[in-house]
Amino acid sequence: MLGRAFLVVSVAFLALLAFAFYQDLSRPWAPIQEKYAAHYGQDFPIQVQQLFPKVQVNGQFVVERCITCHVPDIQKIGPQEAAKRLGPNHPAVISDAIFAKYGQETLMCRPAKAAASPSASPSASASASASAKPSASAAPSSSAAPATAASPGPAASPAASASPAASASPAAATAASCSDPKAQPFYVLDTNGKVVNDPSTNKPVVAQLTGFIPKAYKGLGIDESGCIICHNGNRQATDQAGAHHNLVPSPFGVYDKAPQLYENNCAQCHGATGEGGKGPPLNDQNRLGFFNDDYYYRCIYLGNQGEDHLHTIMPAWGVNKLLPQPINDNVNLLVHWIRMWQQYTSLP
Repeated sequence: MLGRAFLVVSVAFLALLAFAFYQDLSRPWAPIQEKYAAHYGQDFPIQVQQLFPKVQVNGQFVVERCITCHVPDIQKIGPQEAAKRLGPNHPAVISDAIFAKYGQETLMCRPAKAAASPSASPSASASASASAKPSASAAPSSSAAPATAASPGPAASPAASASPAASASPAAATAASCSDPKAQPFYVLDTNGKVVNDPSTNKPVVAQLTGFIPKAYKGLGIDESGCIICHNGNRQATDQAGAHHNLVPSPFGVYDKAPQLYENNCAQCHGATGEGGKGPPLNDQNRLGFFNDDYYYRCIYLGNQGEDHLHTIMPAWGVNKLLPQPINDNVNLLVHWIRMWQQYTSLP
């Protein structure tokens, strides 16, 4: 009896040892690194690469592993060369111009071509906008928490705004103006899709859609900031599927194109900044941390025809073709916009 038990334990131990060896030899990132090495030269070890962003998150320097596959030699080649290898128009440094448009101190405004008078419905002004049919494959690079409360700061872009006050109160928000006089902020809507006016000023209340790059990262290169502050996702994963979980692949493009689509179709139920209303809050960090992007895609595409929201008031935006074409791209655009409300500092 004792011999049989010893045999079982021995077999289990050998199986565990074999599994450990398999995991060590079956390195999912290795083929990607080998392909990278064949193109750029192998002056780095084929292993998991660690990057420690320069800025602390919750008092700690956080390990990031995106460079394992994308630029495993980033510390040697520097941010400028790394940006070239990552793709065209990828920023090497979070410069003043980038921060002015996408920093958390920047208030987002409509493009000038989509602007209308403050008393007009945002939906009306949106109908004249070329951004009413955005694509999820828009421009390269950056994401994390537009919902973070921050005072609007000076901007150098038609899509940004300048504010004379640091307060985020409704009155101060209403007083915010865009750097381009033809542009205007996004406004808070009621459940009927009408602009909400501040009773004290009788002017539209501005939706505080701020940028996603924290101030602490301004002026840093991508070798100092890491990738996650812009792209979200899983900073610890070492396989492609895990690393790309809940990833925003094109945050600059999402930030430029998704707000109009969201306002036209979602804001009157879920709130201008995802705070909720007739629908649940989309900027809730617990929900964002629990639900993955597949869930949000199903919710938007299937709506009340899917089991997640059966018999609710959620429209089936995809099934009933309620979104502009291409529908799949626009559903993904909304999913990525919702994901951008997940705050970088709240990630594991």
